[in-house]
Amino acid sequence: MSKNILCLLFLALLVIGCEKDDVCNERTPGTPRVVIRFYDKDDPSTLKSPSGIKVKGVNQENLYAILSSDSLGIPMDLSKTFTRYVFILPSSTATLTIADTLQFNHSNRKDIYSRRACGYSAEYVLNNPAITTTGSLSWYVRSTVQLDTIRNEEQAHLAIYH
Repeated sequence: MSKNILCLLFLALLVIGCEKDDVCNERTPGTPRVVIRFYDKDDPSTLKSPSGIKVKGVNQENLYAILSSDSLGIPMDLSKTFTRYVFILPSSTATLTIADTLQFNHSNRKDIYSRRACGYSAEYVLNNPAITTTGSLSWYVRSTVQLDTIRNEEQAHLAIYH
């Protein structure tokens, strides 16, 4: 009986002894991704979902996403000043690959301390131009910066017209 009481007392001290900084809530935001909204090139005010487009990082084996909506959040490689993604269009033949490689240009990384358990998150800025392309283009037409400083994922940062 006394062992049970000691165990309960020990557990109670552990719980009471934790400070707010010792626990990182799952909802605590980390480094934000760039949020992209996709628009119709012929009617720039109309959102247009690029359905079925596959997104993967350059030189990466695994897909990052398959688009099914009009927005996408993608992480940036903050150890560099740019991040490249390949956007692969669905094709009717297995041998034909239609893809655009988009380079997202960013800089001015600033690390922000959150708390001891969560560590740091980064803020960064999209450069001008925010997107440069490599090779010939098949679906990408242009982009505009909606919000250049990436602090959170609450608003779109880029608009891509296709």
